[in-house]
Amino acid sequence: MRSAARNTVRDWARLAVKLGLLFTEPEGRAEIGEQVKDRTEHLRDTITHKYEDAADRLEAAADALRGRSYWPSRATGFLLGMGIGAGLGILLAPASGRETRESIREKSAEMKNKAVDSARATAGKVRESVASMPSTGTGG
Repeated sequence: MRSAARNTVRDWARLAVKLGLLFTEPEGRAEIGEQVKDRTEHLRDTITHKYEDAADRLEAAADALRGRSYWPSRATGFLLGMGIGAGLGILLAPASGRETRESIREKSAEMKNKAVDSARATAGKVRESVASMPSTGTGG
């Protein structure tokens, strides 16, 4: 047990002597100074970048919470999300390319038909509401 303690003391003593010699040599001291300066500048730049990034994110989150988001609209975000989801779905689909394309065609046709039916129903409701409006008495 004592020999391990002696070795530890010797190791520390050797390290102290080496560092003492290194710091007394002008070239070594200058080199160490330059390395420390470079590392602190790099660290400062990294911290500044992280701080600015965090401040920008915090400001964007605060704007969003206050309702001052610069995002064009929620519909655009929804459509963008759908597009990304569809793209990922195609890329990660377990079916073959032909099966995936056929499935996309079928889903597109279904969505088109639903959109056309919805537009027709809305147009019919608008016609009915216009037709049922009372006359203003200013005609002919």
